[in-house]
Amino acid sequence: MHLLRRVVRLDGSRIGDVIPISQVHSPAHLIPNFGKEAHPRLTRENSYNMSSEFWLNKYWLKEFYFALSSYPALT
Repeated sequence: MHLLRRVVRLDGSRIGDVIPISQVHSPAHLIPNFGKEAHPRLTRENSYNMSSEFWLNKYWLKEFYFALSSYPALT
């Protein structure tokens, strides 16, 4: 799986913007990376906001797998 990191400015604020729904091509399955030990205050509701690293599950959809894999897609 690919590791994604949240980007922050020097002052700690997050870099990002709202993406118009017309530009979204596919949902992505992101899994928070907790490391060796998860923060004790993490809950199901805040785990995406408190995490700074995520795994991109390329096996979620076969189209994702072929797009992110180093192997050519079979047609």
